Amino acid sequence: MYTFTKAKILDIPELLDLAVQFWNESPTYSQRPMDLAAVKTHLQTLILYPSQGCVLICKDETGKILGGFVGGLTREWFSATSLMAFDYCLFVSSNNRGSKVAYLLVKSFIEWAKEAGATWVQCGTATKINTEKTISFYKKFGFEHTGSFLEMKL
Repeated sequence: MYTFTKAKILDIPELLDLAVQFWNESPTYSQRPMDLAAVKTHLQTLILYPSQGCVLICKDETGKILGGFVGGLTREWFSATSLMAFDYCLFVSSNNRGSKVAYLLVKSFIEWAKEAGATWVQCGTATKINTEKTISFYKKFGFEHTGSFLEMKL
């Protein structure tokens, strides 16, 4: 049985462990330095100031965190009235992939976005972890592929 909830400050140490797993697994992010203090501060900010975003988690019956969705909320730069919710990160531990954890986390995020007053939701993938599968996964929720994200190292 899974429990979905907003993360609490006490969840941060376990979330940092998941962040390290995520970073190490991603061909994109593993090439960049990771500052756990900065990650901790970011999570604390989103937990304490929900008008800026959310940290949603899934726990098993023992209370272990199986995955999380970190999302943000911002006014779109070109509009005074359009509020957009977006993903910073969706991560499910490798031994829980294929379960309903990711599906229910995204569903929870969409509900959170509605409650927060968002008019749009953007989710993407930049990890190089199962990119095409991730795009197909989001499309099942009704997301449309509206473009691509490109980057280059300087």
